[in-house]
Amino acid sequence: MFIESADNKIIKQIVSLKDKKTRDETGLFIVEGEKQVNDIPLNWEVKYAVLTDKNAKINFSHVYYTTEKIFKKISDTATPQGILAVVKIPDYNLSEILSLQTGLFIIIDSLQDPGNLGTIIRTAHAYGVKGVFISKNSIDAFNGKVVRATMGSIFKVPIFRECDTKSLITEFKKNKIKTYALALETDKFVSDVKFEKKVAVIIGNESKGINADILKTADDVIKIKMFSEIDSLNAAVACSIAVYEISKQNNC
Repeated sequence: MFIESADNKIIKQIVSLKDKKTRDETGLFIVEGEKQVNDIPLNWEVKYAVLTDKNAKINFSHVYYTTEKIFKKISDTATPQGILAVVKIPDYNLSEILSLQTGLFIIIDSLQDPGNLGTIIRTAHAYGVKGVFISKNSIDAFNGKVVRATMGSIFKVPIFRECDTKSLITEFKKNKIKTYALALETDKFVSDVKFEKKVAVIIGNESKGINADILKTADDVIKIKMFSEIDSLNAAVACSIAVYEISKQNNC
């Protein structure tokens, strides 16, 4: 089917999915760009794809074509590639993830920058993190900028959204997962800690860090060792270093 009008219901739905409220209501999100669309796992539910190239070969049941002008209206990038897909946000089994015998987990609390979250999800993929848990007051993992920043890793790591961080930490403790808050309010360095086989790292807001209540709820507080007088590291960089150190020690 060729879409010729910006008033078409498919075009309107895609535009609306740029808003988190609509993503929450529909359970759908947008994947844009040739590489990202081709990276969508075969077992994920793709509702439909929209392309500008009629000759492009793509293996989805429902494919629509449109003009470059209309595609620019639905695209979230400065230089659209003329391909996107609308995909069902996957559901993961929390109990199954938390009951794993070993594993590293990441808890995101109040993070706001899409690039930071995308980088953290890429790091999680690289080091075999078993799940990324994102608080209600953080940027949405299925925001278009976050999805693109993950470079396809969004499809490889279980993502849990809209989490209540304090309640989540309580659940982690019940499942014998020790939680470590990554913050400056400690003398304990990541590189000096002997970690358990089930570990969760908590990452806070870019400027404010981790909420004081969360720091009290976590089992321990750790920080990155630095060799100059810089105040702090970027949230995604700090997370990546911590995840590397823990993974290196636990081989998880």
